[in-house]
Amino acid sequence: MIKKLLKIGAVAVLGTTMAVGASASVLSGMDFNTTPSAAIGGSSILGPTPSGTYSDLDAILGFRVLAGTGSGFEGIFDLGAVSQFTPSTSFTLSLGSIGSFMTTNFGSDWYTRSTSGQVGKTDIQWGVVATDNSTSFSSDLWSSRNPAVRSTPWNSAADQSGPSNDIAAVGSVFNAGGAVAAGTTSAKKLSSSNANSWTNYQPGGGHGSISFEYFNPTNEGNTSTVLAFDQILAGSTNPGTKLGTFTWNSDGTVAWNGAALVPEPSTYAMMGLGGLGLVGLTILRRRRAARA
Repeated sequence: MIKKLLKIGAVAVLGTTMAVGASASVLSGMDFNTTPSAAIGGSSILGPTPSGTYSDLDAILGFRVLAGTGSGFEGIFDLGAVSQFTPSTSFTLSLGSIGSFMTTNFGSDWYTRSTSGQVGKTDIQWGVVATDNSTSFSSDLWSSRNPAVRSTPWNSAADQSGPSNDIAAVGSVFNAGGAVAAGTTSAKKLSSSNANSWTNYQPGGGHGSISFEYFNPTNEGNTSTVLAFDQILAGSTNPGTKLGTFTWNSDGTVAWNGAALVPEPSTYAMMGLGGLGLVGLTILRRRRAARA
């Protein structure tokens, strides 16, 4: 009897090792262009349609061009209400033909080009922001960050009116920037020389050396960088809360993955242990039944 139990235990240990190894293989195979929901077998739904008009509490994806095709211009996509980006949601946004928009206006190499001379940077830098500037006047903020540059959420502050006003100003420039690009739901190519442009609220712009005069050093990343997205409530000095991540893919699509939908590596191991424990128990019961 003892020998049989030892054999069952050995099978369970071997299975656990294989399960953890398989999980590690899945994790190591993930790259910047792999959405977490796909990696864990989840399905990605098509998200709500963004708006062609910026409103308070809308999230906006902005980018600037450091060098090459499109220099002197920038782009903004209105992603719709920031309330849709929660820890428990995951979807691809309905932005239309963003790939064509980017290729036409910023070159066929827009996703990989790196000619600016700034080490480690692609020519296009992007980020996502939102604010409550005029709905309840709380000046709450939402912002992206590059986890490789800043590993923890942005800190909140008692007074966030400065960056809140800045984000609202960029939204106003978006609304005044003419028609939405054909084939897209909310994409606009805009001049980066406007005083309230996305570019002018980024490092090296006319409003200081950090993003929106608040996010130090920047809330942007390379085109291939998966950006974390934080909610930063005003009125305290506590860290913000990570809601999830944005991924901008080489075909132009933008995907959202909520933080609650991505298990930690230890979770995979626990799942393997639990499942294999049940297998061992089932084998033991079957052998007892056969002997009876």
